[in-house]
Amino acid sequence: MLILQFILAFGVMLFLHEFGHFIVSKAFGIEVEEFGFGLPPRLCRLFTWKGTEFTLNLLPFGAFVKPKGEFEDPSQNSLRAAPAWQQILILLAGPGMNFLTALVLFTICIHQVGAPDISTVILDKVEPDSPAAAAGMLPGDQLLRVGDTEITSYDMVSTAVQAHLDQETPIQVKRNGEVLELKVTPLSNPPEGRGAMGVVITYAVHDISFFEAIKAGAQDLWYMTKSYLTGLGQIITGQVQLGMESIVGPVGMYSYFSEAAEIDEERAAQVAERRAEMEKAGVSTEIRTASNSDTGWTSRLTFFGLISVALGVTNLFPIPALDGGRILFLLPELLFKKKIPLKVETAFNGVCMALLICLMAVVMFKDVFMLAR
Repeated sequence: MLILQFILAFGVMLFLHEFGHFIVSKAFGIEVEEFGFGLPPRLCRLFTWKGTEFTLNLLPFGAFVKPKGEFEDPSQNSLRAAPAWQQILILLAGPGMNFLTALVLFTICIHQVGAPDISTVILDKVEPDSPAAAAGMLPGDQLLRVGDTEITSYDMVSTAVQAHLDQETPIQVKRNGEVLELKVTPLSNPPEGRGAMGVVITYAVHDISFFEAIKAGAQDLWYMTKSYLTGLGQIITGQVQLGMESIVGPVGMYSYFSEAAEIDEERAAQVAERRAEMEKAGVSTEIRTASNSDTGWTSRLTFFGLISVALGVTNLFPIPALDGGRILFLLPELLFKKKIPLKVETAFNGVCMALLICLMAVVMFKDVFMLAR
């Protein structure tokens, strides 16, 4: 089931990239001869739609769109007959769809999980036989006051508790809308792995509108794109050493996807456990916190969002055979009205495509070899 999720999601991402090229080509009246899943050689033709053959190819890494006259002399309704600016927009549409896909995925995660409210501190867990348990504190309680300190931020809890070690201290919590006055004695030498009160705290989250989620998703998209470019810059300048084991193909990506799925499952189990504890204690489960608002898909959606960002950025590299390289060949025509000779462009793109296919084959072989070890 998990591998099917990965294959479908990864296939959708590649499809959306090429669909960007496809729809903008159609918008400019350019015929598209083939829409291929995977890279040649061709295995079979799936179907034909509005003059475009949809095909399945042997190498299951990537996809492609073949507009009419892509590497031929200009003819009616062909790509090379279109103005340079239209060709550039067609090429930009693929990476653009990758960035749009990432934005949608980040927005969905943020909208479902909600926005943090670090001013509202919630008891996520109360350890048995702890000072908090003896005081009558329960999971789901909102911590309002410790001693004379009003708790208005997540970071204030530790400072307030440390000031009252080994002292019976009045605390104030809110439970099911009712404010309760309790007393707790934080330990200066608690058991290993526990805090002074024996609680795990979290912060509340609140619902946000879809438009707020889009704004936050756009911020995440910008941050992830900038981080990806920064990492590439560090590799190019030698600040970070990149070995062959760091380069992964579909098999390697699946292993990372499996880890993301495990994190989702663990979080889902923790959410179910926390809710059961709160229901057993008679505490309202309507309060959303950072630990119980996860949908069980956040890590996987975020993973594919990051892959979409990587695909978008990588395809803009000024390397022949990639969208960025194709745009580079169009700049002289756009700026100076002078086209690069077709033979030169075709030769560069052909050589680079062959090198890319060889690299993909090596990476896939390395992935399978590492998996078999």
